[in-house]
Amino acid sequence: MPFNKENFFQEGNSEEYFVGRTNPLANPANAEILKIEECGACTLELIATLSVTEGVANLNIGSVTCTYDFKYIKMQITDGQGNFVTVVGTGIDPDLSVDVTSLLGSDWTVTVIMETGEGDLISCNCKVVYNFSYDGGILVLDTLAAKAPVLALYEVGGSVAITTLALGSFPDGTNIDFEVELHNTGTTVLTVASATPVADVLTATLPNFAGVIYPGQKYTLPAVADGTLGAGAQTGDINFVSDGGNITLVVTWTLV
Repeated sequence: MPFNKENFFQEGNSEEYFVGRTNPLANPANAEILKIEECGACTLELIATLSVTEGVANLNIGSVTCTYDFKYIKMQITDGQGNFVTVVGTGIDPDLSVDVTSLLGSDWTVTVIMETGEGDLISCNCKVVYNFSYDGGILVLDTLAAKAPVLALYEVGGSVAITTLALGSFPDGTNIDFEVELHNTGTTVLTVASATPVADVLTATLPNFAGVIYPGQKYTLPAVADGTLGAGAQTGDINFVSDGGNITLVVTWTLV
């Protein structure tokens, strides 16, 4: 039987939260991580490409991973119909190539097991197991990039990320309340350290919980623009600092 991710659901869990817990490693355009098991104090990053050429599957390992001195690294590919192939390597930047002509179809499950040795960038015996689906082409795995939190700004209810926000026209004499949505489009918890109003944006208020936003979640940030500047076009900024990137939002409005 092929690997069945449904076996790892528990009653009441949605797929969104299942994926959030177990799927921070794959480029979603190419594959879906089915399960991750980590053992040890450290996380072994997997940066690699998997491709099949003329019946040979090759896992080309890149940095940071290639600087690890592997005590053991194994790739096993299964076609879900009882057929599988396996290749094992050791050392720095091991060659993981294997003949896959015995496998049926193109919808395969791939397991990569990584275990480090001594004298490495890390000093403990860490082990990690990745299971992911593969349906042909070139699969790109970059755990460093995919695990990061990502800050993105949106208009309230909007669907496109922004770096500028046009508020519109308002009568001169009264300050202007507005909002902007902070989204975490990454797969780990995002912390927004500060939201600093600049020039004629007067306030931008982070939540009491220090700007912590979970993967796939958002926070609506209230702000105030100066509406007492006299007629004409006005502008101000909000500078966001976070562990998911720093963004300056340019805010414009017109007083009439």
